[in-house]
Amino acid sequence: MQWRVRVGDREFDVEPLMDDAELDSRSSTGTIYWEGPVRLLGAGGAPLGRGYLELTGYAGPLDL
Repeated sequence: MQWRVRVGDREFDVEPLMDDAELDSRSSTGTIYWEGPVRLLGAGGAPLGRGYLELTGYAGPLDL
Protein backbone atom coordinates (compact mmCIF):
# COMPACT_ATOMS: atom_id res chain seq x y z
CA MET A 1 0.00 0.00 0.00
CA GLN A 2 1.16 3.53 -0.66
CA TRP A 3 -0.38 6.94 -1.16
CA ARG A 4 0.33 9.56 -3.78
CA VAL A 5 0.00 13.15 -2.58
CA ARG A 6 -0.17 16.08 -4.97
CA VAL A 7 0.77 19.57 -3.79
CA GLY A 8 0.37 22.05 -6.63
CA ASP A 9 2.30 20.56 -9.53
CA ARG A 10 4.50 18.34 -7.32
CA GLU A 11 3.77 14.71 -6.46
CA PHE A 12 5.06 12.70 -3.53
CA ASP A 13 4.68 9.04 -2.63
CA VAL A 14 4.09 8.07 0.98
CA GLU A 15 5.11 4.48 1.73
CA PRO A 16 4.58 2.62 5.01
CA LEU A 17 7.71 1.20 6.63
CA MET A 18 5.74 -1.71 8.16
CA ASP A 19 3.20 -4.06 6.63
CA ASP A 20 -0.22 -4.58 8.19
CA ALA A 21 -0.49 -1.50 10.41
CA GLU A 22 -4.29 -1.30 10.27
CA LEU A 23 -6.05 -1.63 13.63
CA ASP A 24 -9.63 -2.83 13.87
CA SER A 25 -10.98 -1.54 17.17
CA ARG A 26 -14.68 -1.66 16.32
CA SER A 27 -15.33 -3.74 19.44
CA SER A 28 -13.98 -1.03 21.76
CA THR A 29 -13.87 2.43 20.13
CA GLY A 30 -15.99 1.64 17.07
CA THR A 31 -13.36 2.61 14.53
CA ILE A 32 -10.87 1.18 12.10
CA TYR A 33 -7.66 3.12 11.65
CA TRP A 34 -4.21 2.89 10.19
CA GLU A 35 -1.12 4.23 11.91
CA GLY A 36 2.59 3.75 11.51
CA PRO A 37 5.95 5.03 10.32
CA VAL A 38 6.20 6.14 6.69
CA ARG A 39 8.77 7.50 4.29
CA LEU A 40 8.25 10.29 1.78
CA LEU A 41 9.59 9.83 -1.73
CA GLY A 42 9.95 12.44 -4.45
CA ALA A 43 10.37 12.26 -8.20
CA GLY A 44 11.98 9.03 -9.33
CA GLY A 45 11.69 7.53 -5.84
CA ALA A 46 14.24 9.88 -4.27
CA PRO A 47 13.95 9.66 -0.45
CA LEU A 48 12.90 12.98 1.11
CA GLY A 49 12.10 12.11 4.71
CA ARG A 50 10.29 9.96 7.26
CA GLY A 51 7.27 10.54 9.43
CA TYR A 52 4.38 9.01 11.31
CA LEU A 53 0.92 8.84 9.73
CA GLU A 54 -2.50 8.19 11.23
CA LEU A 55 -5.59 7.67 9.06
CA THR A 56 -9.22 7.35 10.19
CA GLY A 57 -12.57 7.57 8.47
CA TYR A 58 -11.58 5.69 5.31
CA ALA A 59 -13.58 2.57 6.25
CA GLY A 60 -16.87 4.46 6.55
CA PRO A 61 -18.49 7.18 8.66
CA LEU A 62 -18.05 7.08 12.42
CA ASP A 63 -21.00 7.10 14.80
CA LEU A 64 -19.90 9.21 17.75
